[in-house]
Amino acid sequence: MSTSDEGIVVTIDAKRLIAITILAVITVGTLYSYIMALFAFIAPNPGTYLFEASGDTYDTSNNLQGTFSRKTIVRVKATVEMATAYYTYSPPDYTSYTSLSGASPYRVFIQIIDPDDQPYKSCYTATGSLTPGGSKEYTADFYLDLGAPTGDYTVLVYVWSDKLPDGVSLESTPPAFSFEVT
Repeated sequence: MSTSDEGIVVTIDAKRLIAITILAVITVGTLYSYIMALFAFIAPNPGTYLFEASGDTYDTSNNLQGTFSRKTIVRVKATVEMATAYYTYSPPDYTSYTSLSGASPYRVFIQIIDPDDQPYKSCYTATGSLTPGGSKEYTADFYLDLGAPTGDYTVLVYVWSDKLPDGVSLESTPPAFSFEVT
């Protein structure tokens, strides 16, 4: 046995060097594209929504009411309001403020959840558009049939928009209000 250190010698000729360089460029480009595609679907700010919704429950005479009996109608009034601007948190200053202009389309979906946290009834409304700072009220009547369970019901108002610069915006937690069935 020899006491000298021996190692593996790798000789790279010009063809192999070019091939390795091309593979490295393709790998880096693919990885970069993949990472950028992941970020393309992130909303500007988790708290940024183009539209906000609120609402309450009424009887058929438009009197505010929170308790209903079976075989009656619950009238849900939901108001959708468009923001006037939004913030984005992106480099370099992390506090970009963008004013909105022009009308923006949206859709509203009203859903009632029963006391067992199961969907009870829903109403889908395709709507027009609003200008910044504008609002519009929507009314949906829901009949409480004889088999409706008693207890507290939750009304959820979802609003969709496709106007934010980085894609579709849907409120992560829709506004909720409740009523009771006795």
